[in-house]
Amino acid sequence: MRISVLQHAGFEHAGILRDFMRDDGIVFDVTALDEGDALPKLDKYDALIVLGGPMAPLDYDSHPWLASETELVRQAVAERALPTLGICLGHQLIAQALGGSLSLLEKTEVGVVDITLNEAGKRDPLFAGLEATSPGLQWHDWQIGELPPGAIPLAHSDGCAIQAMRAAPRAWGVQFHIETCASTVSEWLEPPGHEQELQKHLGPDAHAIFEAQAAENMARLNSDARRLFNNFTALARLPAEAVEG
Repeated sequence: MRISVLQHAGFEHAGILRDFMRDDGIVFDVTALDEGDALPKLDKYDALIVLGGPMAPLDYDSHPWLASETELVRQAVAERALPTLGICLGHQLIAQALGGSLSLLEKTEVGVVDITLNEAGKRDPLFAGLEATSPGLQWHDWQIGELPPGAIPLAHSDGCAIQAMRAAPRAWGVQFHIETCASTVSEWLEPPGHEQELQKHLGPDAHAIFEAQAAENMARLNSDARRLFNNFTALARLPAEAVEG
């Protein structure tokens, strides 16, 4: 198996998913869009993972490559039926690419929050073996406002109505960060201004609070991520007609 990974910021890399892919013998190629890498040719890939990033999903002025990336995602899902998984920003870009709409949250969702599967989510094979309510690491200002035509909501949190969706028979998005690893919080807060931004939401001890939340839940976050990743790659290996629905 060979997976294309679209990366929007070096400090928001594929995290523990890199370990999973290496352990499973999966070849993966990272396209660093923020560093000027050209969009990949999808012909040689068996799946696509679209990561998160700090930029607004519609900020084409500052990040003009977002427009061409969104078109690539549309082609991957709508034209190629390429198994696709979007995470945070990637989740939003899938929705935008397929005709959904995005909106700002009333309040930034940040920290470890409960993610609750709805009935469709409990039945969806991406979440097979996962509990109905699980912790998820968050930091986002944007959300899916309206789902794309035909997409199915799978999960929600108190602060965000669409925490997961099945956008097409072989495409899913999750708003929470399944790639979380031990270094995630410190890496997210390293760029100038990020810790100050977090303090607006969690107070002067924001760094310590966020680190503690992540550490307390890390074992569960990682075990759930492993299960979800296993499910995704197993689905990606099936013929397209076997995962229709």
